[in-house]
Amino acid sequence: MSDAPAGSALYLALLVVTFALHALLISFVLAGTAYVAGRFLRGGDDALAAASRDWLPFALGAAITAGVAPLLFVQILYQPRFYTANLLLSVRWLAVVPALIVGFYALYLGKSARAATWANARRAAVALAALACFGFVAWSWIEDHALAMQRDPAVWAAHYGAGRLHHADPAVAPRWIMWLGIAALVWPAGLLVVTPGADAGERRRSAVIALVGLVVAAVAAVVTGRATDEQVTVLALAPARPWLYALAAAAAVLAGAWGAVVAGRAPARAVIVGATVVLALALAGAREAMRLAAIDPRLPHRLEHAQGLLVFVVALVAGVGAIAWCFAIARRPR
Repeated sequence: MSDAPAGSALYLALLVVTFALHALLISFVLAGTAYVAGRFLRGGDDALAAASRDWLPFALGAAITAGVAPLLFVQILYQPRFYTANLLLSVRWLAVVPALIVGFYALYLGKSARAATWANARRAAVALAALACFGFVAWSWIEDHALAMQRDPAVWAAHYGAGRLHHADPAVAPRWIMWLGIAALVWPAGLLVVTPGADAGERRRSAVIALVGLVVAAVAAVVTGRATDEQVTVLALAPARPWLYALAAAAAVLAGAWGAVVAGRAPARAVIVGATVVLALALAGAREAMRLAAIDPRLPHRLEHAQGLLVFVVALVAGVGAIAWCFAIARRPR
C-alpha cells in the first residue's frame, strides 16, 4: 500500500495478515455451527457435522486468540475513530462478551457425551443458540466498523445526542451477509484440513455449500458497494486494485476447484486451501485499502515517541518460550 501514511506500512501489513487468520478461523466456526444446526433440524447426523462439532470449540478459541492481534493494530492505526465508535456503542460491547461466552459453552455442550443422547431438536437448539451468539457478535463488529468510518463527525455527535444503542447504516446488512457467504466458502476448505478422509458424497455436499457461499458473498459484496459512500467504495480506490485482482483470481480458482469436486473429480487439496488463504488475505487487504484516509494523522508523532520496546521484546521471548514449552509437554510420551 504505497499510499499508506508514513510509519503505518508495517502495522498495516501485520493487520492484514492477522485479520485474515482471524477471518479464516471464525468463518469455520460460523459455517460449521450452521451446518451442525441444519443437519439436526433435518433429523439426522453425518461425518461432516461430527467433525465440525469436534473442532468447533478449539476453532473458536483459536479465532478469539487470533483476533487479539488485529484488534491491537486497529487501535494503533485508527485510534480516534475506533475509540469513538466503541464509546458510542459501549452498551453493545457489554453484550458481546457474554454472547461469546454462551456461544463458547454451547459448542462444548454440543460435542459432549450427554448431548449425544438428546433428541435432534434439542441438539439443534443448542447449535442454533451458539449460532445466534456468533451472528450477533459479527453484526456488532460490522456496525462498529460502519460507525467508526463515518466521514462527518456530526454523525457521532447526533448518535450520542440521541442516546442510540445501535447505528443504522444501509451497508451493515449486506456486509454481514457477505461475511456469512465467505464463511460458507471457508468452512469446506477447513474440513479438508481436519477431515481429509471424507467420502465422495461428503466432499460433493461441502463443495455445493462452498459454491453457494461464493455466490452469496459475491452478490452481497456488490450490494455492499452500492450502499457505501462512493468516495470510499473499494472499486474507486487505486490502492485496492491489486487486492481486488488477487481476490478475483482466488475466487475463480475456488469456483473451478469446487466445481470439479461437484463433478466427481478431486483437485489437489493444496489448491483449494491455498486459494482460500489468498482470498482471505485479499479481502483483508481490500478492507484496509478502503480506509487508508482514516488512519490517525498523529500516527508518525505517536510512533516517534513510543516507548516500551524492551518490555515488548521480553514479553515476546517469554510468550514464545511458554508456547514452545506447552508443545514439548504435549509431545511427551505418556
